[in-house]
Amino acid sequence: MKTKTSIQLGMMATMMAMTSPVLANVQFRIAYEAASNEYVVYMKPDSTPSPDMALSAQVTLVAPHATGAAHFGVGSIQSSVQGINWANHSRVDAPAENPAADYLSFGLFYTGGRPPAFGWAAGREKRIFSFKSPSGCIPGVALLGNSDPFSQLPNSVGTNPGNEFSNIGWLGGNAYTGNYGDSVTCGGAAQPPAPTASACDNNAEQLGAIIQASWKLDSTISGIQSQTQRAKLKGKLDEFRKILACRA
Repeated sequence: MKTKTSIQLGMMATMMAMTSPVLANVQFRIAYEAASNEYVVYMKPDSTPSPDMALSAQVTLVAPHATGAAHFGVGSIQSSVQGINWANHSRVDAPAENPAADYLSFGLFYTGGRPPAFGWAAGREKRIFSFKSPSGCIPGVALLGNSDPFSQLPNSVGTNPGNEFSNIGWLGGNAYTGNYGDSVTCGGAAQPPAPTASACDNNAEQLGAIIQASWKLDSTISGIQSQTQRAKLKGKLDEFRKILACRA
């Protein structure tokens, strides 16, 4: 016959088993949705946390470094999780480790009095937050990778840009392990402005736009699988390079 104490211990063990934290792998993805002109961050865990209580998170994007109108800005951040807001709390442009890139870090904060549930389900992708950029779709925007030189600490500016997600129901602190999906390709093809400068036009504004368009094309072509599309874009890139040759 079971005693009252043994029954209570059994109930406690059952409850602990039901809410026991588990190890997890959480991966991130970035996409650009042309219909709404938004960049969207998704996450996908391989297990369901119990309890589901988010503690902290950071998402860092890497954008091609540019100045002027092509400078990658962020606005209209929208959370897809109730009880959470996201803020672009850190930005480092062209660090010594990678002068060709700008790094933008986003962190979460609670809008209520307690950590909210994200509603995770094992193996199921979840939309986390979105934002718009005055620059529109920029090919090459990506999530920070674990091997990125700027992510190796200590870095040149003394920041910690690493991606992170911690939940009470997941053991081991940071459950983030890596990224899935590809960098932003703007529908698979760059859409640069048509070169309106003549063969030897020295208009600084037009040349600046052509330089940016050339950079975008060059960084995008390698990721396009269609040979026909690649050939077309290479032809456009050659046109831009002929114009740029006049700067000498």
